[in-house]
Amino acid sequence: MDDELILLNPGPACTSQRVKDALLRGDLCHREPEFGELLAKIRADLPRALGLTAHEALLVTGSGTSAMEMAVISSVRAGREILVVDNGVYGDRLLKIARANGITAHTVRPDGDDLTRWTTPIDPEAVRAALEEHPGVDAVAVVHHETTTGLINPVRAIGEIVKDTGALLVVDAISATGNEDQDLGEIHADIVCGTANKGLHGLPGISFILCSPKGIERIQEVPARSLYLNAASYLKGQRNGNVPFTPAVQVCYALDEAIQEYFDQGGFEGRTKLYRERAALVRSGFGRLGLDVLVKPELRSNSVTMLHLPDAVTYDRLHDELKRRGYVIYAGQGSLSSQFFRICTMGEIPWHRLEELEGALDESIRAARA
Repeated sequence: MDDELILLNPGPACTSQRVKDALLRGDLCHREPEFGELLAKIRADLPRALGLTAHEALLVTGSGTSAMEMAVISSVRAGREILVVDNGVYGDRLLKIARANGITAHTVRPDGDDLTRWTTPIDPEAVRAALEEHPGVDAVAVVHHETTTGLINPVRAIGEIVKDTGALLVVDAISATGNEDQDLGEIHADIVCGTANKGLHGLPGISFILCSPKGIERIQEVPARSLYLNAASYLKGQRNGNVPFTPAVQVCYALDEAIQEYFDQGGFEGRTKLYRERAALVRSGFGRLGLDVLVKPELRSNSVTMLHLPDAVTYDRLHDELKRRGYVIYAGQGSLSSQFFRICTMGEIPWHRLEELEGALDESIRAARA
């Protein structure tokens, strides 16, 4: 077996040697024209890579949450409100961001406990009803892929509803950029949040928002609620080949290389095909081991599988046994952490290591019970 530790967590994801080597391009001051050229290249390539060619990209140094916060606080005008679709930890994070910044927020969420709510896709008609009930809503925020459980939300149907209103559609696609079947170009999103890592296979540390013409117009109308995360400042600077604050230059090198690798491997069609095949491979193994998947087949993402912990096995023991065999898995979140764990086939993973996962899991479960 290879010595390399395979990360089966939902980010940071493993990266190729080609992407790692890009970090060695050298030191560069972000005020030099060479960085402006790199920035312009990434800003042009990201919309093309993700099927959002009418959108404009804004890069920010920070985790995916920085893109979420930039999108939320830059999409709601003074005195207006936001509607948040909340059926997982990341929907709840969008809600917390809005409230932390003094934005009045309404929610649409399924009924029931966490187990029920986090495995139930939002009914688009509930979004329509909430918009009619709250005419002050300026933006609707929804998570495309709830990494909490591996659930896909009906973002296309929600987009059809929101596009005929004055509200913006803000989509957290951080774990869905480039690897989920629902093309981002088809969902009428005005602001899409993404990150260099996860489905794009870059390195963590750079995130971005992609803004439609309607989104670009809006972020210039919104009051500055943050110094660091004010989208209007990034728009003004990046259109001139500049950034308002010191960026992670070497991580930008890696993102540039990761995007080129993505194109070389077939772009959106190639990446989604790879992720579908990976999911089918490992899930067939889970079935043979008697491991139950939490989310219904038709609602599952291509990258995250939420599994019931086997009888008489704790997460900590299973994690440690698998790590000894070269794999890192991830716990369930919140109230589900004692019953479930997650395996995420995201990032650069050799195929044979996925083929060997079933045996490693079998051995680890047996060892964890001993």
